[in-house]
Amino acid sequence: MAATRSFVAPLLRIAGPVALARLGIIGMALVDVIVVGQLAPDELPHQALGWAPTAVFLVAAIGLLQGVQVLAARSIGEGNKQGAGVVLRRGLILALVAGVLSAALMWLGGERLFTFFGIGETLAGPSTPVMLVLAFSIPLHLLYIAGTYFLEAIKKPGVSTVVMWLANAVNLGLNLLWVPEHGAIGSAWATVGARVFLAGVLLICIYFLRDGVTFGVRKSKGAHGHGYGALLAVGAAAAVSQAVEAGAFSAMTVIAGRISADVVAAYQILLNLMAFVFMIALGLAAATAVLVSEATGRQAPHDAARAGWTGIWLNAIGMVIAAIAIFVFAHPIGRAYTADADLAALIASLMWVCALVLTPDGTQVVTASALRARSDNWFPTFSHILAYAVVMPVLGYWLAEHQDMGVAGLLFAIFWSSVLSAGVLLLRWWAIAGKQPKAA
Repeated sequence: MAATRSFVAPLLRIAGPVALARLGIIGMALVDVIVVGQLAPDELPHQALGWAPTAVFLVAAIGLLQGVQVLAARSIGEGNKQGAGVVLRRGLILALVAGVLSAALMWLGGERLFTFFGIGETLAGPSTPVMLVLAFSIPLHLLYIAGTYFLEAIKKPGVSTVVMWLANAVNLGLNLLWVPEHGAIGSAWATVGARVFLAGVLLICIYFLRDGVTFGVRKSKGAHGHGYGALLAVGAAAAVSQAVEAGAFSAMTVIAGRISADVVAAYQILLNLMAFVFMIALGLAAATAVLVSEATGRQAPHDAARAGWTGIWLNAIGMVIAAIAIFVFAHPIGRAYTADADLAALIASLMWVCALVLTPDGTQVVTASALRARSDNWFPTFSHILAYAVVMPVLGYWLAEHQDMGVAGLLFAIFWSSVLSAGVLLLRWWAIAGKQPKAA
């Protein structure tokens, strides 16, 4: 019976390569932080602040493209495989427009994006060129994301995974070449170079897919599929949600910058570590969205519910395992990130708080993806606004500055906000999981 079908194996088959690809995305950032931390540690705060506004624009635009994944998978569930290619082409156009617009806004904002929030000239000045270079990488990365979402929807995530890790090798080589002489700016240019490789190679691979004709990649005559309106119906909600969340985390970086450069560096490293583990949750979220979307296209709400709950529980198991590993290996991890002994000790002492954050943070992203796959687009957005735009910055400011908790205060703010978000989203999923969704 469909209602008793197990989704563990299908989820893991998709989530494994997807998680590896997502780990590759954060792996680039990880390499950037480690190489700068080892070869130019004084520039870690400049790198952290340079990434802060970049992350907001990048993550928002990635959210805008989530409709590619959801609607390409839904097209396949509806029996319209060529419609997946139609969705891809429209997604690539959205990627270019969103990427160029994001880069232009960053260049127009310039140093004001830092000084407006109280960052001093001594930090804002050197951080601005890093941000401006990173802006060039945004359109390139978005082309990769659109292609990746398409490949995940047609259940061929391994292609983008291989390309991503090859790009990581390119990024590492360019970092080692440029960071010793140019510091954080050299690392930013390494990111641009790696993403040129990333976007170009992936799009070539998609074009030459063996079954590209079946999925409407190379032959589009007579093909029909979901339009820009449907893409934006999913993507706009996800974009607002992810922009809010990324903006809130960047606001936490600004709070750290108001305290001291050392606090910025420690917070950036710990956030980078949590983001690395978070890629596992994103892999499961993507796999959950694909299977829930397919079931929705087949008009099988009980399959959709079972796929969603399976993804949520698998994520919880994975995050608990990761939390234990982080706690056990706290000191080696701290030393791997930086050659500064005092900073490494501070990082290690806070690993237990990072471990607490992982499960609720992963739960909220998997549950939000399941809801959007069921066309419940805006509820997760409002939940994220409440948890991450309202609660987290206020709580972080109060704990970090007024209670003098520093980095620990920022991490506890992330924990409680994630608990709130996960709780609200789980209640929503429980309420609608087995119901027949409205037509998209």
